[in-house]
Amino acid sequence: MPPSLFTRLLAVMASLFFLASPLRAETIRISFPPDPNALPVFVLQAKGAQFLPHDTLEFRANPAGDPSAMRALIASGQVDYALFNLIGGTRINQGGMKNFCLVSPWVWRGVYLLTPLDPQGKPQPAFALGGKTIAVSPGISTPPHIVIQKALERGGVRADYIAAGAGTVLMQLLRTPGKAPAGVAAAEPMVSQILLRQEQEIWPVRWGIALDPTEALGGAVPLGALWRVGTSIPVAARERFEAALSKAAEWSTDPANRAEAAQIAAKGYAEFFRQPIPAQAFDDMLKNRRVQWRLDTPNAALPVVQTYQKNVFGINVQPALFCAQ
Repeated sequence: MPPSLFTRLLAVMASLFFLASPLRAETIRISFPPDPNALPVFVLQAKGAQFLPHDTLEFRANPAGDPSAMRALIASGQVDYALFNLIGGTRINQGGMKNFCLVSPWVWRGVYLLTPLDPQGKPQPAFALGGKTIAVSPGISTPPHIVIQKALERGGVRADYIAAGAGTVLMQLLRTPGKAPAGVAAAEPMVSQILLRQEQEIWPVRWGIALDPTEALGGAVPLGALWRVGTSIPVAARERFEAALSKAAEWSTDPANRAEAAQIAAKGYAEFFRQPIPAQAFDDMLKNRRVQWRLDTPNAALPVVQTYQKNVFGINVQPALFCAQ
């Protein structure tokens, strides 16, 4: 029996009501360290009116990227999302943290091995570093260390690794003949800072990128990740934020927006992390696509995450690591 005119009228009125109802604005609290995860987050904040007009972002500081500090922020319920390395979040999840799950890997490239340039201006071969010393920024057991170590071991190379920090001591070490290591493993934006400063300061020792571990480890290295914390943010707001983050990353990598994105990143690092990094370093990083950002569906990401975590860190990952949709 066809619906009555009255029933149709009620349906139309209900539709108009929901269309006219304003979206509920949310404050989304985020924490992230000064590593490849950060740039699109700063862009999203600066371009909120364009990408996330209905909600507000609120940052929680973790300037050192310290795993224990990130764990404390998550456990105390001070954040709704955390962007940091995949292995760190996996260990927190497997340690029994409640209401903490993986949305998706987020940073798919961003760690490199640099070696001194030879007289022809080419980086010395990465797979000739057997038995030599590689400095790691910021330190031992961080993703730059483990990822580069595994990539070299795939080629039969075993080197010695030392912690080198991420500041003045590292820069002085790299520029000093006779003291410089045979290589340095680092993540962006440190890699771009090294490449820029050696040009500006005319270092006696010059460096170039000798190895992208993405290629050595099978073409997929999910370094950083987007983690969801708690359940206080409604589904609609979560969907808005996650879509907006992807759009901010796409905007940042568009050559037409690169210079502005670099300026936004430099401002964000200086103000939020108290780390002055020239916009020129971020511009070069974006120009050469040394970082790649992408959110995948759980079905697409799961086999990649399982293979990477097992081969690089010896960890078995179950599908329950991912957030239920």
